[in-house]
Parts: sequence; C-alpha cells; structure tokens
Amino acid sequence: MNSEIKTNNIIAVSKLNKGDEAVVVEIKSEDDSVLRKLMAMGVLPGIKLKMLQRFPSFFFQVGYTKVAVDKEIASMIYVSF
Repeated sequence: MNSEIKTNNIIAVSKLNKGDEAVVVEIKSEDDSVLRKLMAMGVLPGIKLKMLQRFPSFFFQVGYTKVAVDKEIASMIYVSF
C-alpha cells in the first residue's frame, strides 16, 4: 500500500475565489449565536463547500444548502483544500 502525506492549506472562507471547493476544518468564533446559526445551516467541520460568489456577500454551497454570510463571518470559517 502506497501512503502519501498531503499538506493542506488552511485559509478563511473569505480568501476563497469563486468556484473554489474546500472542506471546513474549524469555525473560530466565541459568539455562540453565530456558531448555532452556522451549524443550523450545515456549516460544520468535515463538510465540503463550494464558493459561488464573493460580492456583495460571500455566497457558498454546503450540500444542497446555499449560504450567504458577510465578510466578518466568512473570516471565522476556516477551510482546507
């Protein structure tokens, strides 16, 4: 069996470009209401997302759900690709 070590780049969702796909690795927020809202929309560690647009808000797809967030919240969501 050939095992390979893959290095992942971890960046905030706000840094993704339109069309980029990545996996959520962490949500850095101390505000429980923000965490609850993101979790309710399906934004959880391990979930794949695709950036659909960056302006006027960050609009991405998680599963069958499309999510729009402002830059502040997009900067709290960290992804790996």
